[in-house]
Amino acid sequence: MTPRRGEQPEEQLAFDLPGMVAPAAVPLPQLLDPAEVARRCGLSYAPSPEQAAVVSAPVDRPMVVVAGAGSGKTETMAARVAWLVANELVAPEAVLGLTFTRKAASELGARVRLRLTALARHPDTAPALAERLAVAAPTVATYHGYAAGIVSEHGLRIGVEPGAGVLGPAMCWGQAATAVAAHTGDMSDVSLGLVTTTEDVLQLASELGEHDVGPDQLRAWTSRFEAQVRAYPVTGRTKGPYAEVLKVLARQRSRVALLPMVEAYEARKRAAGAIDYADQVAYAARVATASAEVGRRERARWRVVLLDEYQDTSVGQLRMLEALYGGDSEHPVLAVGDPRQSIYGWRGASSGTIERFPRTFPGAVDRPAARLTLSTSWRNDRAVLAIANTVAGRLPQPDDDAPLPDLTAAPVAGPGEVHVGLYETVGEETAALADRLAAEWHGPAGPDPTRERPTIAVLARRRAQLPGIAAALRDRGLPVEVVGLGGLLDVPEVSDVVATLTVLVDPTAGDALGRLLTGARWRVGPRDLAALEARARQQVRDRRPADGETAPVVELAPERGSIVEALDDLGRADAYSVEGHRRLRRLGAELGGLRGRLGEPLPDLVDEVARTLGLETELASHPDATPGAARTHLDALHTVAAQFADLAELPSLPAFLGYLSDAEVRERGLEPGEIAVNPDAVQLLTGHSAKGLEWDVVGVPGMTVGQFPSKPDTSDSWISDPGAVPVELRATDREDLPRLRLPVPGSGDQSVVRDALGTYVEEWKAFGLAEEVRLGYVAVTRAKRLLLCSGSWWRDGVRPNGPSTLLQAVREACEAGAGVVDHWADAPEEGASNPALAEWPVGVWPADPLSTTRRRALTAAAELVGSTRPHPLGEPGLGAADDDVVTDWVRDADLLLRER
Repeated sequence: MTPRRGEQPEEQLAFDLPGMVAPAAVPLPQLLDPAEVARRCGLSYAPSPEQAAVVSAPVDRPMVVVAGAGSGKTETMAARVAWLVANELVAPEAVLGLTFTRKAASELGARVRLRLTALARHPDTAPALAERLAVAAPTVATYHGYAAGIVSEHGLRIGVEPGAGVLGPAMCWGQAATAVAAHTGDMSDVSLGLVTTTEDVLQLASELGEHDVGPDQLRAWTSRFEAQVRAYPVTGRTKGPYAEVLKVLARQRSRVALLPMVEAYEARKRAAGAIDYADQVAYAARVATASAEVGRRERARWRVVLLDEYQDTSVGQLRMLEALYGGDSEHPVLAVGDPRQSIYGWRGASSGTIERFPRTFPGAVDRPAARLTLSTSWRNDRAVLAIANTVAGRLPQPDDDAPLPDLTAAPVAGPGEVHVGLYETVGEETAALADRLAAEWHGPAGPDPTRERPTIAVLARRRAQLPGIAAALRDRGLPVEVVGLGGLLDVPEVSDVVATLTVLVDPTAGDALGRLLTGARWRVGPRDLAALEARARQQVRDRRPADGETAPVVELAPERGSIVEALDDLGRADAYSVEGHRRLRRLGAELGGLRGRLGEPLPDLVDEVARTLGLETELASHPDATPGAARTHLDALHTVAAQFADLAELPSLPAFLGYLSDAEVRERGLEPGEIAVNPDAVQLLTGHSAKGLEWDVVGVPGMTVGQFPSKPDTSDSWISDPGAVPVELRATDREDLPRLRLPVPGSGDQSVVRDALGTYVEEWKAFGLAEEVRLGYVAVTRAKRLLLCSGSWWRDGVRPNGPSTLLQAVREACEAGAGVVDHWADAPEEGASNPALAEWPVGVWPADPLSTTRRRALTAAAELVGSTRPHPLGEPGLGAADDDVVTDWVRDADLLLRER
């Protein structure tokens, strides 16, 4: 029964955090209950009892809401704002909501506006409130946007000029790459690769700002750490620290060696009067902690603050929020999040953030911080939820006195489907997945244009899995979208353009030239490739000093032949086949012509390469391509090039290629929620990129040992990663991370350092495994109706892999009634060989770029054209005037093509 106005709702709050007490009853006369507010806001449904408890919670203390996947947190936060405004407990313009992405902020803001607009029009709404709603509204922003506002308004307090320009990722990369290239100091401790070093500089600069650590602090800590390690005596046969300890020390020196480049990068930004996105949060945190006045102003302005995806907040964001609204301020902050979805530890988030909420926002002594839960999933059907709870059960519980509840099905949830399979090879696994997705896409009775197709996604652990899956889906006639810049670079036509650009500026790019030579256009065979390689070796021999000449004193590395240079000078024609020599000469001429256009703007150069390669014609002539969609990926590459050219200080082609290489190799996922579900294609993306999204059908392949969960290592730990700040110097998240615990000096020799390091490595691996399980939880909870999980015994190695712990857990749940085990291959016999490597693949190489059906159609069309009577303009005997007309037409066509 819905309480009448003036009555208290019967729903009571459940405060379940250890050490918290239920608040004393506070009389709240004349309050509308959440159901009545929903009705006045024009909604046909009311919040569930669980949601209503959050919506109508008192505004006299901070509160954290543990909201499981699909539990309707955005809906609940919007309802909370409407309830507060409808009951006039807070003015609409005094409400601040923060979330991570512009997309999420837009969604939350739209839901709030929808409710408040309807509330203002409702006849029972007080006229004064209706008038106020006509001119005032809550503010919903991103964490970065809010931090930028703090810096813009108060940056002068720490010496930051207002109006500083914000550098995008492309410009940051360009600035850092310039700082690295200009560095003339000692690089003996630094990896010499420009891309790797640039990435490390960017990461270290970001982390130093995030944790408010100065370069001198890092230098001093590194000196103390190395001195401490070397202070342990050497005993026995060892001549110094153990090899694994020396590697750790070398990494620490490498980090210190990066600092001059980090400082140069920061100096370049200051000289340009600019900051980057990481600076926005770091400077805002510095402002908030340095000036109590800023906090007082913000608390007076924002009487209620809502924090979305709280588990994903970084250390810098938490420092800012705690200084502004935490501590002893007693401000009514409402944070919503789920520690089981904390998958961004590599960028500063921590799964312990929610458990530390009472310390960050303690509230008053008699009104301490409260904790509620949302555990009903309004997204997933029952079978999918069973798998989600099984995966979540593999996570360590953060606190025995406050366990995280299992997800429960909504009253409207369907039965759902889950299928699990283990196959002999990854090829069989991919084929089975593609067959099932094709059936879901087309329908059980075959293609039906009137049938509403389900939304479908494949979530992989690593990007390397996606090309094979994409090829299998395309072979079955399914449209495929590989999400993200890394996905764009996997598209064949884009790969060809990037390979050509690489060959134009890098004479050592034999792999890029090899892609072009053996690709669909040139199809150069093995004999001619061998002849080209022989020519490259001959050129090396020709450059060596002749007898009697002085050789170089030091040869840094053996000189290898460059097939890119060999292409410019093929040597003897009879070393090649006639057709092969013709194709190689044509390709060399094309590349020579393109090198003459290297001075053009990057976007124009990208377009010119695409035209020269004939990609526009090839894409437009494909039978499955519509005119509007043919250039989609090339247009996307043009846009990336244009953005880089606009933002980078030195938008050179090598810098652009380095930026693309960095995006392809190091991309760990897009910002959560920045992509949109595409109902017109099967979307392929990583689990990290899928956060915040949902599809009707989701496939999670590759759940094998060492892949998902991925093989644990310490590559992203401070002991191995020069771009990471050591745990001892980190801010609030250091208590959540494993620590290297060296014994008291004098209590042992170098062996105790080695043993302590071994213990740390094992603890870090366990820590990384927990994040992998959380990623698995995120992946399986993206599916509404159908979940497909699979793995294989064999991938591309000589040893079998087999089912991971996650796939085993899914199988156990399916055998218990949650789903169906489609196939479960037996383990290979001891000493068995990988079937994929046991036999040489049979096929034609270079491969025919056309399918058999399309080859026949194009051959028939070519024969038809060849058999037609020549056009009169092509017949001999035309007069000079006619020749002039043809010449003019050719010239005009060429000019039009060049002006495009």
